[in-house]
Parts: sequence; C-alpha cells; structure tokens
Amino acid sequence: DVRINGQPASLDYRKLGNGDADVKLQATLDDASRARLGFDLGAGANGPVGVKLAGRIGNNERDSKIAIDADLTALKLDNLLPGWTKPSGKTSRATFNVVQKPQSTRLEDIVIDGGGASIKGTLELDQNGDLLNANFPTYSPSEGDKASLRAERANDGTIKVVMRGDVFDGRHFIKSAISGKDTDTKSKTKSIDFDIDLKLGAVAGFYGEAIRGVDLKMSRKNGAIRTFTLNGKLGRDTPLTGDLRRPAHGREVIFLETNDAGAFFRFTDTYAKMMGGQLQLAMEPPTVEQRAKEGLLNVRNFSIKGEAKLDEVAGLPANGGRSGVAFSRLRAEFTRNGGKLTIREGVVKGPTVGATMEGSIDYQANQVRMSGTFVPLYGLNNMF
Repeated sequence: DVRINGQPASLDYRKLGNGDADVKLQATLDDASRARLGFDLGAGANGPVGVKLAGRIGNNERDSKIAIDADLTALKLDNLLPGWTKPSGKTSRATFNVVQKPQSTRLEDIVIDGGGASIKGTLELDQNGDLLNANFPTYSPSEGDKASLRAERANDGTIKVVMRGDVFDGRHFIKSAISGKDTDTKSKTKSIDFDIDLKLGAVAGFYGEAIRGVDLKMSRKNGAIRTFTLNGKLGRDTPLTGDLRRPAHGREVIFLETNDAGAFFRFTDTYAKMMGGQLQLAMEPPTVEQRAKEGLLNVRNFSIKGEAKLDEVAGLPANGGRSGVAFSRLRAEFTRNGGKLTIREGVVKGPTVGATMEGSIDYQANQVRMSGTFVPLYGLNNMF
C-alpha cells in the first residue's frame, strides 16, 4: 500500500539485477487525484476512474512500456473528445499501452468501448503533456457513427484536425454548444490554437432532422475565431451556409443563413413547430474573454403549426388547420452569457396575429422564464 502524490494505491514492483523492472499498480483516481498526477481533463470529465497498470520500466537504453486498463463507468464525460458524451453509471472501458520515449509519450492500441462508443487509434504527447499527433481510424463516440479523426501539431503550435465520415450523431455536441458552458476557470488547460477541416455525409440532429453534405472549416488563434465557413443541406435539400463576417463598424459575427428555418430549429432542438421560413442568424463568436456575446435573429415568411393556444388566439379550428398560423417576420435580439440566453425586443408579425416576447433561458439550470403579449388582428391594429 502506497501513496503517490497523496493518492492511495496498491503497488507491486519487482526488479532482478540490472534488468528491467516489472510493475503493477491499482488505484482509483478522482478529479483532484488526476490533477495532482498531471492528468487534468478539465471540465470535460468528472468522477472517479478505476485504473489498473501493468508493464515494464526500461533502463535508459530501452523504452518503457506499460498497459493501462481504465474503468470509465463512474465517469461523466461531456465532449472530452468531439461528440463523446457519457453519463455517470453507463458501462465503459478504455485500454491502451503507454510507450515512454526519451522525447515523448505514445499511447498505442487505444480501444474505448461501451455506452455506444467505439474509438480506436493512437496518440502521442510531448514532454509537457501537449498533443503531438493523434490518429483514430475508428472514431464513433455514439452508436451508429462512421467516422475517422486525425490531428497533428504544426511547428507554430496549431493543432490541425481533419475529420471524415459518412454519419455522425451531432446531438451531444449541439447540446453542449447551445448550453454555452464556460470553460472551467479553475482548470489550468490553456487556450489551444486549431484548424478544423470537417467533411461528413450526414450529421444527425434532433427531431429526425439532419444536415447532409457537411463541409466545415474553422480556425482559432489566440482564443479568437479567425476563419469560419459552413456548407450543407437541411430539410428537403435546402442549403445551409455560414461564414465569419467583419462589418466596417462593429464586432465580428458568425452569420448563418437558410430557407428552412423550421428544420434548423428542429435540428438544434430549439423549437419543433415552425414550418419553413428564411432564417438569418448573426452572433458573436466565442472568445477567451468571459463576457456576454450579442446576437440577432431574423426569420421571414413562416408558419407555426400545432400550437393550441396560438390557434385559439388566431381563431383557427381546434385541429389548427392544415397550414397553421402564418407570420411574415420574427425579429429578436439576444445575449449569451454563462449558459444563459437572454432575449429582448422580440417581435413576431403576421396578418392575423402578432406577439412580443422577452425573457431568458437558462440551459444549465434547465429553466425558462419568458413573457410576452399576443396581438390579435395584428395587421389591422398595426395600421392604427
């Protein structure tokens, strides 16, 4: 029985003569233990991990090689790797071999399975624990995924990530991105510069919606998004485009545009009952600064179908009719800060009914506080 940096463990160490040493180690590492031992996974992982270690510690002329078997069942994962999310209690296991070289540490024969995930490959870290390269020919963080992932650090320190595949379940990633969870300020994880090149046949979202033919390129330098382009197709082959725009006066914004706003809102699990609509969405990109990010939403020529109270105000029959309630425009300003979305000056205009709205959605607390006013006969009232 030993303690390593204060962490209790069971150790068996044998060394005969001048040869290699055989070592076996067993321990349970919680968040604090991993941080003390230099394996801080930041906000992406919470909970204890049971670890079994067995292998050979070589002398200066030979590499050390150690096999690791980790029980991830009690660990809660939130996009530790892109799209890899797992609740605590779901059976999962990771095995790999650690080869210690003079200038780097290589993790070989990585196999992560359980909980619907299947990830296989290798990665290499430098002496400071920073990523040198990674190659995952099988990268399926969710059941049904068919993708591969490669990453390599360039001479300037930028991590270049290339992802290819036929199908990828994007729901976990969408949830995490929309919740706007701030980076753990207590974590010592530094801001990483990266270039992402992603091409996928289909990314699955919520309500059975998917973006097909996804082509995404994005780069981040010094904590700020420098380039962003997105192309894909939503709903019935409706184009979805996105880019980074720099207005002559004002802050940079990520601008998204599509002619099927309803499919976009369903894909992102925002709202399920909108049909059609030309969407324009502008929002400040994420930065290292922990400040509120502004945004503006515009949707034109859409309808809401299956909203009972709205049908009642609009004077439609109980079944709401086939086409629902038509609107000519929705406009709302919003602010994102610390996982909270605040909507202000929201206005919905239509020939039969209009509305105002304001309030907030707290994704982390799972709370909605919204209020507004219906305006029947909106077109007529607006004339006066």
